[in-house]
Amino acid sequence: MTKVKLKGITWDHSRGYDPLVAASALYASTHHVEISWSKRTLKNFGDQSLVDLANNFDLLIIDHPHSGVAAAKKCVLPLDEFISANDYELLSSQSGGPSFDSYHYNGHQWALPIDAAMQTAVYRPDLLKSKVPSTWEEVLEVERLGMALCPTDSLCSFLTLTAQFGAPIDEQNDFLVPEEIGVEVLDLMKRINAQSHPESINWNPIHLFDFMSENEDVIYAPLAFCYTDYSRDGYRQHQLMCTNPPGILHSVLGGAGIAVSSKCEAKDEAIAFASWVCSEDIQKGIYVEAHGQPANMEAWKDDYSNELTHGFFTSITPSLENAYVRPRFENWPKYQEHLGEVVHDCLKNNIDGFKTIKHLNQEFSLIKPS
Repeated sequence: MTKVKLKGITWDHSRGYDPLVAASALYASTHHVEISWSKRTLKNFGDQSLVDLANNFDLLIIDHPHSGVAAAKKCVLPLDEFISANDYELLSSQSGGPSFDSYHYNGHQWALPIDAAMQTAVYRPDLLKSKVPSTWEEVLEVERLGMALCPTDSLCSFLTLTAQFGAPIDEQNDFLVPEEIGVEVLDLMKRINAQSHPESINWNPIHLFDFMSENEDVIYAPLAFCYTDYSRDGYRQHQLMCTNPPGILHSVLGGAGIAVSSKCEAKDEAIAFASWVCSEDIQKGIYVEAHGQPANMEAWKDDYSNELTHGFFTSITPSLENAYVRPRFENWPKYQEHLGEVVHDCLKNNIDGFKTIKHLNQEFSLIKPS
């Protein structure tokens, strides 16, 4: 029998690439389906056009804020119409926190959660001698502080903090955030940035964690998307540990979903693989073994998964269960890219917080759903 050949696109990190390659090889050994995977940058994972990706690939690893684009453009398949009711309900029930629902928009499921993440605190257990901070004032007392504050991550920390401060950003809001709370959040972010390693303003989580694991200049970071790789033996020179972030449990949801292009010529085979790779046995087996960060909660609870990662999954489960979901309307992905650049500029150049929030509120009112 001739093998079906599919093309997939993920993001450029061992967590995003290695488990897909390993799982695809296993799948090819028992099915007549061969999948080749390409990579894009972490920034493009959040910002690149979903329509463009769907024109060129069969399987797409996507960020949940693109669900509104999927619903509007129909560039990926509504998987609820193709997966059996039993399999659909099982995957939904096993999904971690709001991950499954984050890809459900306008009545349809545009992706299945394959990877679960949210912002957590991260530290060097061999160097942090004080207790892990539980409040933002305690964070500001830590020496050798670091952050991921490139534009994308400035955006996500801003979203986490506005949610923590009682004003989560939602597409139903009349404005982005109340001015007083927005300014309070920016002021806190400026204070943290001022006390952090000077490269923090340029780092994404991978840059931050690579630096922390190889140097002693940063021993604690209060907010960054968690990566299981750095909690594993031998991944880097020094191990990192994740824990719940300071404040209350409303850190922004990350992770990734697997979608199928509406232009895929082998839809049944692509959908079957997507459902299979998100299943309990695969997620807590080859997927996590190959440096994956599963979205299936059975993998998060699994003893083997936690042995591999020194308790990574159980230690931050509360953050996943209480994660904040970003807006997902059609205009949001482009706006969030702009929002991140504005917040980043505010931090980097100490721009007035009231002017920044007023400007963002005006823009949000023009692009939010009517």
